[in-house]
Amino acid sequence: MKRIEILNIDIDNFTKTELLNELSESIRRDQRKFLVTANPEIIMMANKDLNFARAVQGADYVVADGIGLIIGSKIIGHPLKERIPGVELMQELLNLAEKNNLSIYLYGAKPEVLKKLRTVIRETYSKVTIAGSSDGYTGSPEEVAKQIKATAPDLVFVALGAPKQESWIYNNYTDFSKGVFVGVGGSFDVLSGTVKRAPKIWRTLNLEWLYRILKQPSRWRRSMLLPAYLAAVLRSRLRQ
Repeated sequence: MKRIEILNIDIDNFTKTELLNELSESIRRDQRKFLVTANPEIIMMANKDLNFARAVQGADYVVADGIGLIIGSKIIGHPLKERIPGVELMQELLNLAEKNNLSIYLYGAKPEVLKKLRTVIRETYSKVTIAGSSDGYTGSPEEVAKQIKATAPDLVFVALGAPKQESWIYNNYTDFSKGVFVGVGGSFDVLSGTVKRAPKIWRTLNLEWLYRILKQPSRWRRSMLLPAYLAAVLRSRLRQ
């Protein structure tokens, strides 16, 4: 089964390796692809907002970022192969860019975070060309689209947070000739070193979400979506 439906949203049933192989081939062929890294929050948003649902369903790939999607897929009896965290996917794509001398565009985060990330990429991925960048606060969305159209990068990482990043990609996507466009949420903060990712043991135990709440208590309201999401999945299972 290639796609699994969870609360009206189709999730691609890939391993990270399978997904990277698909994206690598798309880049090699100069194809245009749009990828959503979904979590329960995105699924619940899409079920309440038709325009956002249209953006998510308009993506070429929707993969399971949050552990809640893995749990949900098991509840409905069609388990997804594995979780594909957005930050890990971005790292792997940067490795791919380094290996193949690809170009990238960075859009989102605070100006100081973006500056740090550019420095990290230049120091760590010397063969990667940064075709351009714009933070998520001072840059004009229209101007960013123009820059990307003019430079035609191989990879575009958009870190505006949901639903803004997915909606921006969806609304501008057809104007671009090529490139893999990925909404990566808070990945710029992590990869720039601004925010520390959960230690490996927390990730292994699938408790990264709890670590984030402990480090950033302001996130607790967002975490309350998880019980509502799981309850909705259970109801959908009972209706089957």
